[in-house]
Amino acid sequence: MKPAKIKALLLAGAIAGSACASRPEDPVEALLTELEEAAEARDADRFAARLGDRFQASGSGSPSLARAEAVASLRRYLAAYESIALTVHQPEVEAREKGALVRCAVEFSGRANTAFGLGGLLPGDAVYRFELDLVDDGGLWRVERASWTPAAPGP
Repeated sequence: MKPAKIKALLLAGAIAGSACASRPEDPVEALLTELEEAAEARDADRFAARLGDRFQASGSGSPSLARAEAVASLRRYLAAYESIALTVHQPEVEAREKGALVRCAVEFSGRANTAFGLGGLLPGDAVYRFELDLVDDGGLWRVERASWTPAAPGP
């Protein structure tokens, strides 16, 4: 799988850069904060726990990824980086029946794991525009669909 596709998958869920240190009360903001913290901690299990059972991801002409494929890619991607930082720009949340639609730009920066000689192979930064469908799954909010396109750096 191409590094850009894997990076976009990772960024798809991690879009809560504006979250405060304490847990937000809003369930959408709480979900986004959890995803961002999981990605920055490089914790694939924690991140995957917030993806719905029918999760689908796609972007920039890439074939769609089902949940199992997405989680496997995420594990490989997180293992390839020593550190990851995310910044969210222009988040928009549209409430929907039993969920929400979130649109934003996410800026990624990371340091590749030098132990495996990945420093020159994996990009150190990127920006993508995301659209996420979130659902309330019995009180626990999850990402059901993520799509993305490359974007220009900056807000």
